[in-house]
Amino acid sequence: MKWIYLAPHLDDAAYSCGGRIWEQTRKGDIVEVWTLFAGDPPEGPLPPFAEIMHMIWETGRDAFSIRRAEDETACRILGAIPVHFPFADCIYRRNSASGEPLVQFKEDLSAPYTPAEVPLLQGIIATLQSRLPPDVLLACPLALGSHRDHQLTRAAAEALHRPLRYYADYPYSEETDDLPQWIQPGWEAEPIPLSDAGIRAWQAAIAAHSSQLSSFWISREEMETAIAAHAHTVAGNTLWASMPSSE
Repeated sequence: MKWIYLAPHLDDAAYSCGGRIWEQTRKGDIVEVWTLFAGDPPEGPLPPFAEIMHMIWETGRDAFSIRRAEDETACRILGAIPVHFPFADCIYRRNSASGEPLVQFKEDLSAPYTPAEVPLLQGIIATLQSRLPPDVLLACPLALGSHRDHQLTRAAAEALHRPLRYYADYPYSEETDDLPQWIQPGWEAEPIPLSDAGIRAWQAAIAAHSSQLSSFWISREEMETAIAAHAHTVAGNTLWASMPSSE
């Protein structure tokens, strides 16, 4: 059996599905992690918010080459195959008409994607249509937290009109108590028991994204405690299967 996990960013599959992916590869499944917004920053001056993120990550302008290397390490821990696409993270994108950055403040990260981003969405859809084999199981984020890149990833997946598995975006899933409202009638829950070894691999895969840890946790120990608890929740060990609309 072959799986493809669509991830908006280079840490999202490890954060949200690391334990499940490890369990799948250990039983012989082939798992690929396709990260959409994994491209390098564009040439020229960067938006101020992107510069701030580079300082927080302690990466400088090499942020995404560093992050791609982190993802390769994380996927190796999980037994998965990383595939990186060249689309730019929203922190780098600008309004094509005004030239203004799309993300100027933290709140802009969770704003709905704009009409100016529809060509980007169409490009993602076309790329996926050209590269996805017909016989894979495809998983995508629910877009909990409404991060605009997560919204675009889900929208692109749904535009393919294929059966999908949805995963709960972590750590955004910890910040909401309305997960049931995101699950549509008729979707089938597919929980998977996570072993102690699978949880340890999950923790190690997240730790491999070392530039990102400080964005969510005070220390690696705090992250490991959080994952150990999250692994036993519905959000932490379940996918939801849907069939495409007949429209």
